[in-house]
Amino acid sequence: MLPSNASEWETTNPSTKARGPRRAGGLVVMFGLLVLLIAVIAVAITRLPTGTLSRPAAAPSTAAAQPTAVVAAAAGVPVDAATEAAIQKVVEGLDNAQAQAIATNDQTVMASTAMPAFYAEEVQNNQDLVAGGVTEVKLLKLEWGDITTDGATATATVYETWSTTFSDGTTEQARDRNIYTLVQDNGAWKVQADVHPDTPTAATGP
Repeated sequence: MLPSNASEWETTNPSTKARGPRRAGGLVVMFGLLVLLIAVIAVAITRLPTGTLSRPAAAPSTAAAQPTAVVAAAAGVPVDAATEAAIQKVVEGLDNAQAQAIATNDQTVMASTAMPAFYAEEVQNNQDLVAGGVTEVKLLKLEWGDITTDGATATATVYETWSTTFSDGTTEQARDRNIYTLVQDNGAWKVQADVHPDTPTAATGP
């Protein structure tokens, strides 16, 4: 379509007899703790793995494959020839209906090829174009890109070239990329959305 976040030590000096047994007892305790520490270290060493440490390979490859699967699902699969022809016919019909709606001021001609919410958007778009001085739009060329489907939803890329005539007699010609989203409605394809990801690449006047 045409674009418009602390201490308890003794204070007196203990006698040599009192000090001796305490020192001997402390050495025994210290020696015992040292032996226990050596035993713990020895046990820990025997439990170390003998091979080379390595990173598991299965988890990274599974994680790496998931984004690819998501992208593939989002992009959909190419449609068959019959579906491609049906979708192209709907998009071209909507484009021509827009041109007819502006020429005749009858917006209902776009209703058969568009979902209600998108139809309302296009009616407003046409009104904005007319208010801006547009008197005529004409579809000059369609260049089709990928058309893919994901069940009941399809995406179609097409480069459209339009001619726009203004009330002062001047004309502009522009080509830009449209990405259409279509859905099934009672067995028929209808346009649900149209985005223009690029700025028109060309514009010429008389």
